[in-house]
Amino acid sequence: MAEIKNDDNLQPLETGQLKYDQNNLIPAVIQDDRSNVVLMVGYMNEEAVKRTISEGKVCFWSRSRQKYWVKGETSGNIFEVKSICADCDADTLLVKVIPLGPGLACHTGRYSCFYNTLDGFKQQEQNNG
Repeated sequence: MAEIKNDDNLQPLETGQLKYDQNNLIPAVIQDDRSNVVLMVGYMNEEAVKRTISEGKVCFWSRSRQKYWVKGETSGNIFEVKSICADCDADTLLVKVIPLGPGLACHTGRYSCFYNTLDGFKQQEQNNG
């Protein structure tokens, strides 16, 4: 198997080059930079992306409350941004972070929001041979 490198051809993009949806939002996958665990997914508009870049803390646009919010502003579970990349279509962001404070991403008090498994799915065993 060939060595996998993901940083060979990094292409800088301006926030205006991102492809926002019909509501002017882009999904942002938040991943722990140390463990590579996906912590949560939120939505950003162009201003939230710019705030995240300038402040170094993850800023989202709340679809339900129709306002900006910085992750951890009330809980203390702040995410320090380490890198931001867009996918190949520039319509999804991957934001790598270091969780600060209690280190919990989920409002339920868990490290990651992804703890529910889908009923009926049987995990494949890895073949090491």
